[in-house]
Amino acid sequence: MLFDRRHLLQAALAAGIAAPLHAQNYGAAPAKPAEFPPIDARSVWLVGDDGAPRNPADTAARLATLAGDPKLRDSYLAGGAVEELEKGFAALLGKEACAFLPTGTLANNVALRVLCGEHPHAFCQADSHLYRDESDTAQRLSGINLVPLGSGHAAPTIAELTAAFDAAEKGPFPLKVGAISLESPVRRLDGQMIAPADLTAIATLAKAHGTRLHLDGARLLLAPPSIDVKAYAAPFDTVYVSLYKYLGAPFGAVLAGTAADIARARDWRHLYGGMIYQGWAPAMLALDGLKTFPATIARAHTRADELTAALEREKLAKRRATPAPSNIHFLEIPEARAAAAFERARVAGIRLGRWKEGTIPFFVNATILRRETAEYVALFRA
Repeated sequence: MLFDRRHLLQAALAAGIAAPLHAQNYGAAPAKPAEFPPIDARSVWLVGDDGAPRNPADTAARLATLAGDPKLRDSYLAGGAVEELEKGFAALLGKEACAFLPTGTLANNVALRVLCGEHPHAFCQADSHLYRDESDTAQRLSGINLVPLGSGHAAPTIAELTAAFDAAEKGPFPLKVGAISLESPVRRLDGQMIAPADLTAIATLAKAHGTRLHLDGARLLLAPPSIDVKAYAAPFDTVYVSLYKYLGAPFGAVLAGTAADIARARDWRHLYGGMIYQGWAPAMLALDGLKTFPATIARAHTRADELTAALEREKLAKRRATPAPSNIHFLEIPEARAAAAFERARVAGIRLGRWKEGTIPFFVNATILRRETAEYVALFRA
C-alpha cells in the first residue's frame, strides 16, 4: 500500500510538471500574437517618462563601454564616478553640494529628517509621492508628523498654508513647522508642475515662519525648456532628482543642498542603510545620460509642440489647456478617431495613450524624436 501511495504521488507530481510544459511548448495552441511589434530603435512610446523599457543587454554593453577608466570606481560612495555625478548635479541645480542615494524614497526622507531637525512637523501635498507612496516612512522612521494639503491641485494655496501654519503655531500647544515638502512635477496629477510664481509665494511664506523647503523633483529634468531648472530649484533648501526615470541608470537618486545639509544627509543615508559599497554603475550611466538629456528633452518638447500645432491646424485634435507647463499633455479628440489612431499606431510600433473622458494622454519623452511629425499626424487622419 505504501508503494502504491508513493507511486501515485510520483505520477501526480510528474503530471503537474508536464502539464505546464506541454501547454507552453509541446502541442499547445499557438500563443496569441503580441499586441505591438517587437521593440526596436524606431519604437516610440508616447506614454511614460522614459519611453520604451531599456534592454538589459544594451545597458550592460553601454556600461562596459563606459567602464574603461579605473578612476571611476568609488568606495562606499566616495570618489570616482559618484563624486563626479554629485558635482555635476550640484552645478546643474545651483547648490553647494550633492549626495548620491540608492532610491528616491530615501532621498525624500533623508531630506525631511535633515530639514526638520528638532521640529518634526511638516507640510506636504496630499497627492505627493512622499505622502501617498512611501509607506508612512517619515512618520514611522523619523517621527515626523506630515500634514497633507492641497488635494487635487499641484500646490497648496497660500490660504491653505496660512491656515495650516495657524493651526500648528497658534494652538494650545504651539508647534514649529520644520519643513514643507513639494513635489513637482506631481506624478499623481498627470505631471502638473507648480507654477514658478506660486513657488515664490510659498517660499516667501515659509521664510516668514522659519520653515525650510524640500523639492521632490524626481521628474524635474522632463520640464519644458521654458522652465529654468536652476532658477526653479533656487527657493528650496534641498532638491531630489531621479537617475533612472530618464537618465538610463538602473536605480539611484541625487539630493542637493548646502554643504552642511548634505553632510548631515550623508550621515542619515548611512543610518537608514543606504551606504552601499559601490555606486559607480548607476552613476556612470546617469552621467553619460546627463551629457545629452537636457538638449534632447528640449528638442522633444519642440517636436511635441509641432505635432500638436499640426493636429490643431487640421482639426484632428486639440491640446487641452493646463495651469502650468508639463511633459504630459492631453489631446481632446473624438473617441472613434482616437481608437483608429491607436490601432494605426499599434501596427506602426508607436504607443499612444488610451481614450478616456474625451482625451488621450500624450507624454513627451526622447522617443518622439525617432519619427517625423508628418508620420504622427497621419495616424490621426480618417
